[in-house]
Amino acid sequence: MKGFLQRVFTRRKETPISYDEAKNMAASAAANVRGALAQRHDTRPEILYFLANDTEPSVRRYVAENEATPVQADLLLTDDHDDDVRGTLAQKIASLSDGLTANETDKLRRMTYQALEKLARDQAIQVRQVIAETLKEFANAPQPVITQLARDTETVVCGPVLQYSPVLTELDLLEIIETNTASGALSFVSQRRNLSERLSDAIAASTDTDAISHLLGNKSAQIREETLDQLIDRSPDIPQWHEPLVQRPALGPTAAGKLARFVAQNLISVLERRKDLKEDQLAMVRKVVERRIEAGEFVVPPARAGKGEKASAKGGGAKEPKNVASEHAPESNETESYQQALDLHAKGKLTDARISTAITENDVKFARAALAVRAGIPTEAVAKVLNTHSAKGVVSLAWKAGLPADLAVKIQIKLGHVPPGQALNPRSGNNYPLSEDDMRWQLEFFTGMATVGLR
Repeated sequence: MKGFLQRVFTRRKETPISYDEAKNMAASAAANVRGALAQRHDTRPEILYFLANDTEPSVRRYVAENEATPVQADLLLTDDHDDDVRGTLAQKIASLSDGLTANETDKLRRMTYQALEKLARDQAIQVRQVIAETLKEFANAPQPVITQLARDTETVVCGPVLQYSPVLTELDLLEIIETNTASGALSFVSQRRNLSERLSDAIAASTDTDAISHLLGNKSAQIREETLDQLIDRSPDIPQWHEPLVQRPALGPTAAGKLARFVAQNLISVLERRKDLKEDQLAMVRKVVERRIEAGEFVVPPARAGKGEKASAKGGGAKEPKNVASEHAPESNETESYQQALDLHAKGKLTDARISTAITENDVKFARAALAVRAGIPTEAVAKVLNTHSAKGVVSLAWKAGLPADLAVKIQIKLGHVPPGQALNPRSGNNYPLSEDDMRWQLEFFTGMATVGLR
């Protein structure tokens, strides 16, 4: 709406010029004069076509952006050597493409479709990304173009379409689940609203733990009870599934009891607070919790200790909780690196370049300590993130440490031992590939795991 109003007011401010004045401006040696002409909405089509060949990229960008530009000039600009020109053109063409088909009979509409199709196959990722972001929620977007984008090997391109496009059918998505090789593509499918049981089954049958984590966290996804039980059976060694599992809207008769056998103590309390569990299900959870307390796995909750219940089969009394603050300090063999990182940080010298150099030189202890100091989180939490080889967890850690997104790729591979093909790459402009809410959730999850481990 803001852009629309700007265009309206721009048109009102334009003072009409004659055709001869426009020709003189087009021939001007000053790029700003030609650029001003290229932005005008009353500039004649043939002059805009002429300016589409201008030597100055900024002038061509104005032509690409101008809605008065003839389609012939738009088609010409699809071959422009400047990525920004084509990206600007992609934004405009995509916004005009709702309802276009591959079988247009009108010449101008057919040329517009050709321009869109060409831009959707552009060599520059940012151009294809603009098309995908613009078309992702268009109900009448051209189906062949959407299918092309959905199969793109770059997640910043295929992701928006896979997650949101209403044009993709269930059969399209099933085929993509089977064949798409883009790292993270499956996670976008698993976040679609109202995912069918058939699609949920296909995702659950995969080996993509991140995608399954998103599936479990998708409250609108329909997951069969049998499928959910199978995922619970697979989840003891996959901590990132535990929280979304205990938060699932509906759990089968035995699911809560199964989860109580292995999830962390803080998640047990989530299960116990659920209002949809029947009394027999809650009784099963309590029974499992008591066994884990007796085995010494849990600190005794004050409410239970006050009732005279056993704290541990090994000690007979309530276990003294450890000093969590002291436990946040690194192990003795890493103290020197941690202190070095603290000292550098205090002097403002714990820079991005210093951390990058440490990673390059394989100084793992210092690099881990530096991440802990820069992120302001316990070293145990850093170790949890890196040792689980979670691309999302490592990216979130780098973000919390205030590091650039391209350095986060290096950290994923070198410290987190994430396979290069599964590493999350920055979005255009070196932006982080996850939302801030997602990264905060990841950090809270791993920090919570580390805190439980300290007790």
